[in-house]
Amino acid sequence: MRLPFAIAFAGLLASCTTTFAEPRLLVTPYLAVYRLHGDVGMQSSPTPGTLQDNAAQSLRTFGQNKFSEDFGLRADLGDGFAGLRVDYYRLDQSTPRSGVLGADWGRLATGDQVQMNATMDEVRAGWLEPVWSHRTMYRDKPLQLRFAAGGVLTHRDMTMRATTTDGVRSQRLGISGNTAAIAARMRVTWRDVNFDLDYALSPNLVISGDYGKVQQDVEARLGYTLPLHDVTFFGGYRYSRIRANGGNDGFGYDADLVLDGWQFGITVTF
Repeated sequence: MRLPFAIAFAGLLASCTTTFAEPRLLVTPYLAVYRLHGDVGMQSSPTPGTLQDNAAQSLRTFGQNKFSEDFGLRADLGDGFAGLRVDYYRLDQSTPRSGVLGADWGRLATGDQVQMNATMDEVRAGWLEPVWSHRTMYRDKPLQLRFAAGGVLTHRDMTMRATTTDGVRSQRLGISGNTAAIAARMRVTWRDVNFDLDYALSPNLVISGDYGKVQQDVEARLGYTLPLHDVTFFGGYRYSRIRANGGNDGFGYDADLVLDGWQFGITVTF
């Protein structure tokens, strides 16, 4: 279910055009206050020519588990609710904290005091089509509920580099790949306030690379649009589960990670 699914998925997205009758461009820069946490295990080679499986360890062990401020940029083309969306986010998290390894991790050994730097480039491109809409009144003001469905393609290129605090040894873990997901969006609008809920599910829809198993991504945003202006201020929360396995430097690894936290930004409509 890899390359054939990806080709069919791309064709489906390209065939959807109903939201381009009168397209609008929405540009959204945002501040992402996220943290990367979870567990990751890596094989080691206690003697030349041998490989040893090791227990997974929390990223807290490597000094990671704090929120950090990074930036993202999102662009939407469509009717303002559905259509084409491209989102780029850059994670760059280093920490002065350190921890002591409870198991070997690549070239690093049990008992080493280590720190970790984590970086990631993430690009998500998706298409959603409106599937249902309902309007009613609440306190004499229009209340609208809308749903859309479609899919999203995600590329992630992540690097974790753990180093002993004395700088003598280090181990790099690179995770890269492309996945596809089924996606849905709900929007509730009342007066100048709107609430968006986005959900994407990838049940092992792997196109290429290391990512796999079941992955999920949830984003909830509450926004306020300035009357008579095409500007919306918003705050929101994101939860993304990222799972991967593969090999680096001859060592196999398995990662079960979570990226979560808050986002704040502004959307300008052209």
